[in-house]
Amino acid sequence: MSRGVMCFDFALCTHLHVQQPNLTGPIHGSSDLNRFSSELQVKRDDADARFTRPPQSTPRDGDAELLAALEELNIAEEELRAQNESLLDAHQTVELERERYRVLFQLAPDPYVVTDQNGMIEEANAAAAELLGVDSAHLEGRSLIAFLDIEVRHELRAALAGLQASGRFEKVNFIVRSADDRVTPVEATVSAGQRSSGDGSVYWLLRDRSERIRTEDSMHALNRSLNARVAQRTRELELALEGEQAARKEAEAANRIKTELFARLSHEFRTPLHAVSGYLEILQQNIHGGLTHDQRRDVERIHQAQEHLMMLVNMILDFAKLEGGPIELSMAEIPIEETLRVAETLVEPQFAKKAIAFTHHPGNAELTVFADREKFQQIVLNLLANAMRFTPAGGSVDLDWRIENGMLVVRVHDTGPGIPEDKSEQIFEPFVQLREPGSVPSGGTGLGLAISRDLARAMGGDVSVRSTVGRGSMFSIVIPLRKHVLASTLSALKPGG
Repeated sequence: MSRGVMCFDFALCTHLHVQQPNLTGPIHGSSDLNRFSSELQVKRDDADARFTRPPQSTPRDGDAELLAALEELNIAEEELRAQNESLLDAHQTVELERERYRVLFQLAPDPYVVTDQNGMIEEANAAAAELLGVDSAHLEGRSLIAFLDIEVRHELRAALAGLQASGRFEKVNFIVRSADDRVTPVEATVSAGQRSSGDGSVYWLLRDRSERIRTEDSMHALNRSLNARVAQRTRELELALEGEQAARKEAEAANRIKTELFARLSHEFRTPLHAVSGYLEILQQNIHGGLTHDQRRDVERIHQAQEHLMMLVNMILDFAKLEGGPIELSMAEIPIEETLRVAETLVEPQFAKKAIAFTHHPGNAELTVFADREKFQQIVLNLLANAMRFTPAGGSVDLDWRIENGMLVVRVHDTGPGIPEDKSEQIFEPFVQLREPGSVPSGGTGLGLAISRDLARAMGGDVSVRSTVGRGSMFSIVIPLRKHVLASTLSALKPGG
């Protein structure tokens, strides 16, 4: 019986044929209600489907109760109509969503398959049909496992049983062999429906692994190639290193032979040069008779040449000692002003002979510096001799010194041709001499500056230069004022330091 309809009399309800309405079916024309209204002398308005009594009619006994029942029926009919419309709307919405799902399912780029718990296909989209080589309409009812390699079928059935028990997502890899014998490696993401909801299906999302496998194979091949190239390059570097070490050993051996040769020749040269010097002194002292004016001038020239040759031999010997190994340094507190004066006396005659104005700017005679007196004098002497050689006649050379930040700084200024900026470090390399094109060689060995810098650095200091082309140069000696050198020996130094 319909909700809202009260039946006060079983016979009346039987006469009215009141039945439970079909909520999902159409509402009929209500012929029983129309006949019943005619018996009650009431009019049914089709516009709103309600029953109204004509004004002139007189109610019979029990009509009031029947009219109330009719009113209840009117309300129930309206509710049924509203429910029917809602159900129709819901049905249309469900159909629309079903159509959308079907379109998405069919157009999905990856193969998608729905099977039962035994792997029998219930649904498959177009991509799955392409993968399996069977039309979608003919896949339903076929076994998905039948498309797999035989060796994995048993394992997959066991995996399906475990999946149904756990309900978890699982990823498995296997080979699919299509109906037309195409072999495709795939990765399957498998999930099981909930048994509590009555959905015992298994959902398969399949992805073709062919491209990934090709990419991985390419990467592995590339890695193997790179490893081979790295191994080959490493071997080449090892061979190059071995060759370099062998070449270095040969160079060291050759350098050692050269150093020994320099030292030996220097000693051999000094012996006859000292003999020449002795005979020249005998001639100058007129021991074997007086010399004429021309003879005395020739002897003087020979003596100058002998002194210059002795200086060159001593320079080569010093360089050979530096290259050959450690040199003992006798470090002590030495008077600065006195040591500079001793070095100047050795070159002042040459300044005078070349008509170069030499100026010494004295400092505090009581100040001392921690250095090797002989080596410090040699550095100063080398810089003064270098300034004398490159300063033209009529030029000037100045020497001054001062204390700056706990360091002794000795500066030698000259008015020579100057040194280009890009050559300021090159001149400290052994056997390097700079001169203008067409100029006469200075006669030096190119070792003085290299030896001076190495000796200064051995005592914890340095030698540097600042120069302007056409305006002269300024060489600076920097030596720590106090004891900063821990070692008492000079290690073997590379030329040019």
